[in-house]
Amino acid sequence: MQLMVKGNQVTSGKLSYNFYEKDKNEGTLIGVLKGDTLVADYTFMSKGISSVRQVVFLRKGNIYVEGYGDVVEVASGKVIFKDIKQLKFDGKSVLSKVDCKS
Repeated sequence: MQLMVKGNQVTSGKLSYNFYEKDKNEGTLIGVLKGDTLVADYTFMSKGISSVRQVVFLRKGNIYVEGYGDVVEVASGKVIFKDIKQLKFDGKSVLSKVDCKS
C-alpha cells in the first residue's frame, strides 16, 4: 500500500493483494483518515472486471491491520461494510512499513 495524504484525506493511493494461490489484484485507494483508522474505496481489476469495495485499516504503530466484517452491495455495484463499528481486526492481513522502490 502506498498513500498520498493531505490533511486527513487520502488523495491517491495504491494497494496490491498478492496472496498465495489466489489471483493478484491491484488498484487505487481514495479515502479518509479518521484518527488511527483508514477508510477508503479500493478500485481494482480482477479477471478483467473493474470493481469497487470499501476497505478499512487500523493503524497500530508502523503497521496497518485490515478489518473484516459483513458486507453489502449498494446500487452502484460497490461493496461496503454493513457496520464499520462491528469490524474485526484480527491480524489476518497486516501491512508493515517498508522502504519504497525507486
